[in-house]
Amino acid sequence: MDITQRIALALRSVVCHPDHNEAKIREFFSPDYQQIVDGQTLDFTGFVEHMARLKHLTHAIDVTVVAIAGQNNDVLTHHRVAVSKKDGTQAHIDVFAHFTLENGLITRCEELTRLVQGTAQDRSLGSVR
Repeated sequence: MDITQRIALALRSVVCHPDHNEAKIREFFSPDYQQIVDGQTLDFTGFVEHMARLKHLTHAIDVTVVAIAGQNNDVLTHHRVAVSKKDGTQAHIDVFAHFTLENGLITRCEELTRLVQGTAQDRSLGSVR
């Protein structure tokens, strides 16, 4: 499996899966993981908390990869995220991300997001804890 396939699988297995599963996160993300979303920084523990909170707020998250490219240990994606929240509302977010991998694990992700549809609160869905 190449690095672009690894990232796509991580998005499907971790983000899109309806249940929070820290063991699954550990299959794809390094314990040294660092994520920066729109200027907000999360370490591995913060990312696990973030994913738990997302699963608590939502009943479905769908990721559509628009474009993906990989070179060496870096993968760039443009993906769209459709979120169906438990309160009945929906949000749609465009994401531009730069992933870095080491030994098959994601060590870093830098993201810029753009809320396409949703409330002002939905702007923080990429980093909410």
